[in-house]
Amino acid sequence: MALIPLFLVACKKEPEIKEQKVDTVTTIEKPMDSLSTILKTEKESNQNIVTVDASKMPIRLNLEIKNPDDQLILKLENLNQAKINGYIKTQKPMNLRFNQIRMPDNTFDGPFGPTIEYDTKQKGEYWLILAKSNMADGTPVGKFFVKIE
Repeated sequence: MALIPLFLVACKKEPEIKEQKVDTVTTIEKPMDSLSTILKTEKESNQNIVTVDASKMPIRLNLEIKNPDDQLILKLENLNQAKINGYIKTQKPMNLRFNQIRMPDNTFDGPFGPTIEYDTKQKGEYWLILAKSNMADGTPVGKFFVKIE
């Protein structure tokens, strides 16, 4: 009889701890402050084009490049400020940079790096072209965060 309580305590099953999965996909893919800034997205051959309203800066976007030869073009419409500052932050090491900037008069400048600081002497639509650097190793494929202010 003295062994019965000991047997019950030894066989007592610990409560199962269940891992709770929190759905953060919406937050990661579309941060609240970027929802109103995206005007449209398009795909033309190897170019993914994201048009944003630059009058609602700062702009924060979580984006992804799925093909090594793809480019991402951020079209900044309604830009009316003296300077553009841009930052790329990757989830894993990536060969990704601001390759070029296109001004409203269709002239280009670049290349840049994972950051850009550019004086905007013209008003209108600017394009920030993000892609791999052909002078560096690594893949441009993966998810990344872009902040433009």
